[in-house]
Amino acid sequence: MTALEDTLDILAVRHEAVVAAYELATRPEQQEAIGGEALERLGINPAAATLDGAQVPAVRLALDVSVWAWVEMQAAVLFDFSADGGSYKRSQLAESAARMRRLAEERAAAAGLVGFGWPAIEIGCVRLDCGGF
Repeated sequence: MTALEDTLDILAVRHEAVVAAYELATRPEQQEAIGGEALERLGINPAAATLDGAQVPAVRLALDVSVWAWVEMQAAVLFDFSADGGSYKRSQLAESAARMRRLAEERAAAAGLVGFGWPAIEIGCVRLDCGGF
């Protein structure tokens, strides 16, 4: 087993609804792209040996972010429309996926994973008194 295979197993169980809705079971290249992105964010080589127990919680959190970012990209091309007296708000999917991605990023940042939180911003003052120069 490799780290990527372990990650894909986690994907299949943890995000079963997404895998079913987007028929990812029949699209292994998409699964590998999602799983590979999660591992890359953590600095884990997808071809490395199986994940050790200490890596699994971080992989789960990074995978959550990658999955919802992927769903968000899929939903971004959808549009709202009205037809035959009905109103179809497809943008709700994009909004929900964006909320889920942000929540996943917040959980990953709270767990101390680097690269998932907002960057620290420092505000300083520029001294206007140049000492006569």
